[in-house]
Amino acid sequence: MSGEEPIGAQAQEPDTEAGSAAETRSDRIRAWFAGLGRALTALVITLAVLAVLGTVTDVVLHEVRHTNTSTSSYSGVTSVVVVLDGDVSLTVVGKASGQTATLTAIDTSTPFDDPVRSTDVIGATLYLTERCPDSRCSAQLSLTVRPDASVSVVAGNALRMNSAVIDLDGVGGGATIMAAPAKVFITDTTATGAVLGTLSCDVPADCADIATAKS
Repeated sequence: MSGEEPIGAQAQEPDTEAGSAAETRSDRIRAWFAGLGRALTALVITLAVLAVLGTVTDVVLHEVRHTNTSTSSYSGVTSVVVVLDGDVSLTVVGKASGQTATLTAIDTSTPFDDPVRSTDVIGATLYLTERCPDSRCSAQLSLTVRPDASVSVVAGNALRMNSAVIDLDGVGGGATIMAAPAKVFITDTTATGAVLGTLSCDVPADCADIATAKS
């Protein structure tokens, strides 16, 4: 009997093994949850960084504006037809010599919202169109023509009520203007047409044939 282990020692071995197995499972569970926590933390940080980068990129691409100035000349021009859409302002001055018209444009826009401009001279008429696709861009056009040139302007600005400014000065050949809405200033020019917005004329008789209405 002396070679046999005590009965109490035999009874303790299963309990010890069970406790070790339970502790191992507990360690594994804690390690799993710890790994899950680290993964979730990394995911949250990644999403936060992406959100910040996305916001910065959106601001840079759609809010930060740049300004570009250009000048172009067109020969053989005795009349002008202009069509404007959006936040576009136009000044036409009749003082150029000969038949050369000069256009200076100041465009303000974001990388994806540049004004869209087209110009063509057909016969002796300069056809100019300018469109700002949305409220993030604007354009200021200054056109110099010969004093006896005639000018026709059609302007619409649905994006910003009354933001567009049309200024005609010294257009001896007369002007026709259709603007809705716009602020129109006419100096030393006889004009006809219709204006939704505001109209200012240095000589009221020169604007007697322009129908007006407040925007």
